[in-house]
Amino acid sequence: MEIDKPITISIILFLVLVLVFYLVIPKYKEFQSFLAEIGIKEAEFQAKDAYFIEITKTYRELIQHKDSLEKIEAALPDELSLSSLVNFLYQKGSEKGLIIKRISILNNKSSNLEKKFKETTISLNLFGSYIAFKDFLLAIEKSARLIDSQDFSFSVMPPSVKDPKIEEAYPMRLNIKVYSY
Repeated sequence: MEIDKPITISIILFLVLVLVFYLVIPKYKEFQSFLAEIGIKEAEFQAKDAYFIEITKTYRELIQHKDSLEKIEAALPDELSLSSLVNFLYQKGSEKGLIIKRISILNNKSSNLEKKFKETTISLNLFGSYIAFKDFLLAIEKSARLIDSQDFSFSVMPPSVKDPKIEEAYPMRLNIKVYSY
């Protein structure tokens, strides 16, 4: 019995096509999806690598500006340290020739700037000359701390007939706002 060659070739060709369609094509699609997953993972890895490189650059820049950051931290401390603030005010007052009689905290509240900053209003009762007061205001303005002078008042006694001497030192009151996180 002899097999017909064209029929055998067509049957083999049909079987090869069926095998390709049912065995090879699914594996090829699986391979393509695997390559797509590898591409996605590689893109994620490159994005993370770029992110960490950017963080490293930023960290190095922050290290270079460490002094500036320390000044900013001093200007806006996390918590208001009243003892260091009072010490600072007494020191600047004595340097400029003012006597600080009393320091009192009027209020301590969060500001309206999305509750990021806390405002503390402090009242100072001072005694000294106008020039010393002006120098004191300039000193606290130029300090690294964020201090905002709100209002001040001072009283001058007019010279009397018995004592025509004009006083050079006056009692003063100064309200300031100090900011912290």
